[in-house]
Amino acid sequence: MARHLSLLDAAQRREFDSPPKFTAAQRAFFFSLPEWAEPLLRTMTAAHIRGGFILQLGYFKASGRFFSVERFVAADRAYVQHRYELGQLVWERYERVASFRHRPLVLHHFGVAPFDEVQAQVQQQALHLARQQMNPVAVFRSLVDLLLGHRWEIPTYAMLAGLVTEAFRTVEQRLGDHLTELLTPALRQQLDGLLLPEGDEAGPAHAHRPYRLTTLKRSLELMRPSAIRANVRDFALLHRLFQQLQPVVQALELSEEVVRYYARYVERAQVFQVQQQPDKKYLLLLCFLVQQYYQVSDLLTDTLLQAVQTHRNAAQRDTQERVYRQQQDSAGQLRQVLDGVLHHATALQQLEQVAFSFAHTNDEKVARLLDWLHTPAVAAFAHVRQTAQQLRQGNGGGPNGVYYQVVAERSRALQQRLGEILRQVPYEGMADNALAQALAQYRERGGQVGQQPSVAFLKPAERAALAQADGSVSLYKALLAGHVADQLKAGKLNLAHSLSYRPFDSYLLAAATWTSQRETLLAQANVSELREPGVWLDALQAKLAGAFTQTFERLQTGANPAVRRRADGRPRFLTPARLPADTTPVARPLFPEAGQVSLHHVLHTVNQHGHFTDQLRHWNPRHQPPRPADQVFFAGVMAYGCNLGLTRMAHAARHVAQATLENTVNWYFSLDNLRRANDAIVALTGKLPVGRLFQRAPGHTHTSSDGQKYHVAVDSIHATYSYKYFGQGKGLVSYGFLDDRHRLFYSTTFTAAEREAPYLLDGLLHNDVVESTIHSTDTHGFTEVNFALTALLGIAYAPRLQSFQDQQLYAFAGMDVPDVAAYALRLGKPLDRELIESQWETILRLVVSLKLKVVTASTVLKRLNSYAQHHPLYLALRELGRAVRTEFLLRYMDDQDLRKRIDDQLDKLESTHHFARAVFYGQNGQLRYAGKEEQQVADTCKRLVQNAIVCWNCLYLTHALFQRPSGERQAVAEAIAGMSPVSWQHINLQGEFDFSEEALTDAWQFDLDTLLTMEWANPTM
Repeated sequence: MARHLSLLDAAQRREFDSPPKFTAAQRAFFFSLPEWAEPLLRTMTAAHIRGGFILQLGYFKASGRFFSVERFVAADRAYVQHRYELGQLVWERYERVASFRHRPLVLHHFGVAPFDEVQAQVQQQALHLARQQMNPVAVFRSLVDLLLGHRWEIPTYAMLAGLVTEAFRTVEQRLGDHLTELLTPALRQQLDGLLLPEGDEAGPAHAHRPYRLTTLKRSLELMRPSAIRANVRDFALLHRLFQQLQPVVQALELSEEVVRYYARYVERAQVFQVQQQPDKKYLLLLCFLVQQYYQVSDLLTDTLLQAVQTHRNAAQRDTQERVYRQQQDSAGQLRQVLDGVLHHATALQQLEQVAFSFAHTNDEKVARLLDWLHTPAVAAFAHVRQTAQQLRQGNGGGPNGVYYQVVAERSRALQQRLGEILRQVPYEGMADNALAQALAQYRERGGQVGQQPSVAFLKPAERAALAQADGSVSLYKALLAGHVADQLKAGKLNLAHSLSYRPFDSYLLAAATWTSQRETLLAQANVSELREPGVWLDALQAKLAGAFTQTFERLQTGANPAVRRRADGRPRFLTPARLPADTTPVARPLFPEAGQVSLHHVLHTVNQHGHFTDQLRHWNPRHQPPRPADQVFFAGVMAYGCNLGLTRMAHAARHVAQATLENTVNWYFSLDNLRRANDAIVALTGKLPVGRLFQRAPGHTHTSSDGQKYHVAVDSIHATYSYKYFGQGKGLVSYGFLDDRHRLFYSTTFTAAEREAPYLLDGLLHNDVVESTIHSTDTHGFTEVNFALTALLGIAYAPRLQSFQDQQLYAFAGMDVPDVAAYALRLGKPLDRELIESQWETILRLVVSLKLKVVTASTVLKRLNSYAQHHPLYLALRELGRAVRTEFLLRYMDDQDLRKRIDDQLDKLESTHHFARAVFYGQNGQLRYAGKEEQQVADTCKRLVQNAIVCWNCLYLTHALFQRPSGERQAVAEAIAGMSPVSWQHINLQGEFDFSEEALTDAWQFDLDTLLTMEWANPTM
């Protein structure tokens, strides 16, 4: 390990160890003396001592830190000299002794503990954090937050970096020592075997005989039977190894973050790089096996769910076609039977006339009957009888009978994909779960159904179909797979060792931890006001009652101008149309001409000021090779973000070799790194004054989220069919988040078959830059659980709801509610407050788990939503969400401006969809990545390119505004406020990419310090 981990780059280190930069107003505030300091200042006779004390005091008041005299800012020194009439002085004479003498005085009066008194506690916290996660930068920043929160002195960067480095060195050493004690010779041999070539014969590895470790990295995220069989083989090996190593894993108490860190390193490294680390080789391999076992378990489960859904869709489609053809055939058969019956009835009528006629003798009558019996019509009637029997048999089966017949016929194709998954993956259920018992029996029999398979889990109709089916074995296996899929989604079957299919409770903070540290955890999550349910629910109930009163009073008195009464008495709520934008041109175009600015220039300029490439750190912060040039990072971002691919980018780019590009992407382009790079650009954009022009409500941050569909042109388990969007193809959803300054602050991807609602909280909680105060989605993002959780997290959830007047309203028992039926609105049954209060501790545990990022919201909400009506926590959150949703609906009805703000914010997001299509132009906008991580990397790089263009546009607009005479700035600012920084016509996204330094000769230059301090007549209009 290096002497010190590289936690911050050189510029960031200088910034950390330098005093804060003040504006004139801030300088006057921070360098004013508190009452306790004035007597102390009078005791200091030397001017340099007095000046140094004032500066140290002001800097500490602003940052909680002390700084050496050589770092004092010249402007601050001049200000203090002038304000306190110190005259000319030599600042260097403010020697270290005087500085140290002043520090305890300042610390005492501000109530801050000296660092040397709390260093042991900080070191202990660093060890704790290092055991939980393997991101040293995150640990460093967490320690800074800890020091600020506890009012402890913040030391220098070198001191904190040394603590973090020592913590990681200690944790890694302890893990290695403990692992050495736990590993038996047999287990070491198993792990060493991963570093050998496939097969028993000696010799080096090659393409046809790779290392065993290499084969285990290959998880194929495809739906082809051959890929599924390969994954099942890998799972069988991983399962065997995991069972042997599980006691060791449990004894080490490895966190998910630690396991993921070491596993990702092995995935990226070559086998020889793992072999060259004998001190932690076994730790690397152990973590890789655990992580890969979890991932392949989830991958096979995803395969099962998608294969069953595909099988059902195909069976339903075939059933409809077969029933339609059967109906067509039945119609012809019915006509044939009816024609035969009518013809036969006519003949019988004629025979009846002959039989009762007195004009014929009995012999003549018999002769006529015999003649008729030998006619072709009588022979044809025998066929009519057969047709009638066939018709009766076909109609008796009905559509259900046809469906189960089709299911049985298609079962072989399903079993080719799922047979081994059901046999190998250890799905578990409650002891009384009939399906779990049947699945265990199926595994014990090696996938054979046997003479008397367990059918207790089947529905009555399924049992009847099974009893009548010719291929009962095929039908049984198909029905078994279908029920396994249903119960996995419903949470009745689980995977104990999984990332996505564990029991719900296992995702939350451990119950013992919650019980022992409840108050501390509530404070850390900043939700202490939720400590007891009574006060919070009382406030919600009062707010709901007030909303009912105000909304219906205004409806009754006609004070709501945006309401019209329909013919049926129901209210019609109007939202004003958007006013046409002012088309009056400014003196010159606000943006350069079309195609004038290259994307390389944009990335280079934004990186100069935002330093986003600094966030792209090597996966191994302890042993870092020489860092690639920024141009290589730009090429990688464009390769993914513009959907060109690494090979095409290397061929189209100058001065970037393909091998260098691929190696850089492998080691630096992790999803976390790319998200932090996006955050750096988003933060820079937020600092620019022009961004305030796009905010409708200064002081509030209105965000929104929406999904955009992308066609996936390769076989991928993470893409699903949707005829509406992809025709006969498959695709996925890119779910993006936007704030009112047009900053895309988060995005993720998931299959087109999934709902967007579970992912809403991911973007709100898992970004470190934008803090949303109000969030909007379309109707598909709304659930009552989301209403409940956003309210608990202090975020106003304001979706745009279609036909919102059809939504049911709710009130707590005992509330005085107006007669909503008079307005053709519906009121549901009273809300169960006792249910909410009974689950309050679990609700708090969930909220704190989300706030502290113990688990992502999408993971836990998908698992919770799968329980539907059965889980008491789900029922309590739904009840709470109904109250919050009702209060919002009442305001939504009453407040025309609120509806307009929501529409405007969602319109901003819609415009970014066209922007995304323009940026992601390669491969006809179709994704060609099968793996989940690579799909998300491409999506995040696309977002980075978009954010870089928006940031460059804001830099350019701020510069253009600054260049105007002061008298014209207000008019230009109003013109900018009426437009959008989401503009790309002036950006050249295509062509040959020249990443040489010479190509940047004519790049646009911006003076960022000047732009950040620029003001005009009304900057917060």
